[in-house]
Amino acid sequence: MNDKKPREAALLKEALSRFNDEGAIRVLTTLDENGAPHPVCKGSLRWNGETIESWEILESSETNRNLTRAIWFDKPIAILLITSDKKAYKFSVKVSRNIIAGKAFTREYEAAQKRFNGRGIAGVWRYEIVSVKDETPAARIDEEQRARPYFTHLDQLAKRDSQ
Repeated sequence: MNDKKPREAALLKEALSRFNDEGAIRVLTTLDENGAPHPVCKGSLRWNGETIESWEILESSETNRNLTRAIWFDKPIAILLITSDKKAYKFSVKVSRNIIAGKAFTREYEAAQKRFNGRGIAGVWRYEIVSVKDETPAARIDEEQRARPYFTHLDQLAKRDSQ
């Protein structure tokens, strides 16, 4: 398994190269106070060349509260990226910081005002990538069949035996 690290690095490079694609769908999933997942489509999620970041518009939003809880209590976050050609990547991330003042915040605040007709943002959240996984159905099927070759549904065994 010496090639695991190069494969992971190649997958990460591939996924990040597609992260900002115009037609991509990005879903941020946080955990609420009871541990229930809270997924939201997040158009502001982007790769800035160094880290993944997103805007949060409302200070009082459930996502903002969950992200605050995640940074305080080291809770996991997931980001699902679905590209326009239906490739899917799941990023496991940790919240690294929330920018609420300073030059970086002002720059993002002004960009948000242009994008949202004068409305600003509450903060810029940044995420540290822990891992990335190819969640495209064909890749998942291949991975599961390699890892668990004996986990086959009975109808598939019958079909294979009859051929």
